[in-house]
Amino acid sequence: MSIVLFRLVRNRKMKPILYIKTVYKTVNKGNKIIIAVLGIIVIAFFGSYAAIASMSGADSPLSVIMSSSMQHDPNNSQLGVVDTGDVMVVFSPDRVEIQSYVQGTVTGFSSFGDYGSVIIYDRGSDKNPVIHRAIVYLNYDNTTQTWNSSELRDYKGKWSVSNGSWESMTGTLKFTDITQSHKTVSIVLDNLKKNSGYLTMGDNPKTNTYFDQSGIVDHPINEKSIVGVPQMEIPWFGVIKVWMNPSKQAYLEYVPNSIVCLVMLFSTIFLLIFFSDIIPMKRETKKILEKYKI
Repeated sequence: MSIVLFRLVRNRKMKPILYIKTVYKTVNKGNKIIIAVLGIIVIAFFGSYAAIASMSGADSPLSVIMSSSMQHDPNNSQLGVVDTGDVMVVFSPDRVEIQSYVQGTVTGFSSFGDYGSVIIYDRGSDKNPVIHRAIVYLNYDNTTQTWNSSELRDYKGKWSVSNGSWESMTGTLKFTDITQSHKTVSIVLDNLKKNSGYLTMGDNPKTNTYFDQSGIVDHPINEKSIVGVPQMEIPWFGVIKVWMNPSKQAYLEYVPNSIVCLVMLFSTIFLLIFFSDIIPMKRETKKILEKYKI
């Protein structure tokens, strides 16, 4: 920011020149502060990205959420929850321990507002990866052609299976009052492809009231399909990317407060930089006015 103030002083010829030059130098100091702050921000960003990439071990350590399937509130974003427009810090699955929702209710482990891990899994080369919560791990026994899950042995929630127990299951597996939104969901095990893996589901209480394996995929998610495990949320910053994608812009309707928060954040940064320029300039101007009695 460059501001030049003019003041006509009639009693001494050189005063106006000295006054103008001094104020201009003060503003230049402010410019240097702005450049320094912006430089620090840029260095911090790229430095942080490099550090995150090194620690995470993931090919893409940052991922923008492009849909509302993980929102806990369908009409607003929340801190600590996976919302549309959030940027997720993603770790490689071999760098972290994955726990299902069922397992988390026993161990106490939770992430992003509920028990268990949130995972990102690949569903094919021509489709976008999915970020949803791992609910329960199922093992398929090729010998008996049945499913089993040791996680269900210690699970205190309400569940049932139409044939067998946790050691040997066929038919329909049902969970009642599950996750933070208290859903009741079920799945026909006989319809699944026969491989071990996680049953997964989005957190959204309105749009995701069924397992992914009843809709978008036909098999449990095995370890090879998991491409990342989100570990931290950077709220709001991905809103710009969502807005730039015409096919995804409609999802911004579900996070109107994210746009407001992002604007407020940038406004706060701008005001801090602005006042770091104005305040020193006013102090210097006051000294000059007092010195030359202008």
